[in-house]
Amino acid sequence: MSRKRMSRKFDRIYKNAQKPENKIPIDFEKDRFVFFSDHHKGDASPADDFKKNTELYTSALFFYKKERYSLIVLGDNEELWENQYEQILSHYRKTIQQEIEMAPETPDKKKIRIWGNHDKEVTLRRFKKHSQTWKNNLLENVEHREGLCLNEDIFLIHGHQGRFFEDQVWKLSRLAVHFIWKTVQKLLHIGVDGPAENFRIRDDLELNYYQWAKKNKVLLICGHTHRAIFGSMTHFDRLLIDIRRLEKASEQATQEEKKVIEQQIHEKKIEIEKILIHRSGKMPKSFEPGNNRPVPCYFNDGCCGYTNGITCIEIDKNIMRLIKWQQQDKKRCIIEERDIHLFLRYTKEGRPIDTNFEPDLQ
Repeated sequence: MSRKRMSRKFDRIYKNAQKPENKIPIDFEKDRFVFFSDHHKGDASPADDFKKNTELYTSALFFYKKERYSLIVLGDNEELWENQYEQILSHYRKTIQQEIEMAPETPDKKKIRIWGNHDKEVTLRRFKKHSQTWKNNLLENVEHREGLCLNEDIFLIHGHQGRFFEDQVWKLSRLAVHFIWKTVQKLLHIGVDGPAENFRIRDDLELNYYQWAKKNKVLLICGHTHRAIFGSMTHFDRLLIDIRRLEKASEQATQEEKKVIEQQIHEKKIEIEKILIHRSGKMPKSFEPGNNRPVPCYFNDGCCGYTNGITCIEIDKNIMRLIKWQQQDKKRCIIEERDIHLFLRYTKEGRPIDTNFEPDLQ
């Protein structure tokens, strides 16, 4: 992937999203937003990656509606590389209608949805013309955007922009998925957790996201890679920090406490080993050279197609959170949370994560 090509596209979309008529204002004293992406809603067949989490996602939407959150979907909401929109509506009409009702509005009262590479078709003229013939057209009052700004400093985008197959020749890629991959999924009854099975491509892509956000001093929230990132930190990064915290706590612990801590460290190391096995033993790339601490400017909401749940990012007034909705018990779990003003200040100043993010290591 060309980093320059991606950067140019991000620059253009961000510039357009910053226009006063396109920005969505956010008041950190009262506003609440939640970001989901990469649902890949399909036809309820074995090729439908969203099917297993439908009930869980419905529970999450019920929670966020009750708590008065605005919902912004960040692309690949529907799987239009494999299905016709009418097929998807026959299974997920109520879900999509709920998403639209919870979406923020433009000044002319249009509901905003961000599109990705797998649902880019909604922007085509022929699609819009065809949708007008539908009975009870859900999309009649929807404005599809490629990018969106909350105030000036928070930029939302799917993240495929600049990639050759997903962006420039997406129609060719769509045909390949529709006629080959979907057939394989149905025959073998398999699904996938995301489009980023190739960890090398994913690492490079996310490094590009990070560098763009750092250069432009913008808090960037993406989807696309299906890997949740919070403050430019992966799950792997957090595991390493947790181990350091536990090792430091062990220095002052009693013998009984040390036994508990040692077990916790052991469990963290097992998680790290699983990640490395999945990556064929290759360590994840660092966002900064020499494993220096990154600027907390890049976030990713993960996806809605994990086998053990879904992830999202919340902005709850002054607090930003990475959330995991667990499939097993339908429970909302806070993975990380921080004051959003801290993230914004560090991003503007180009400062790396420091002891304010790791108070136990001071």
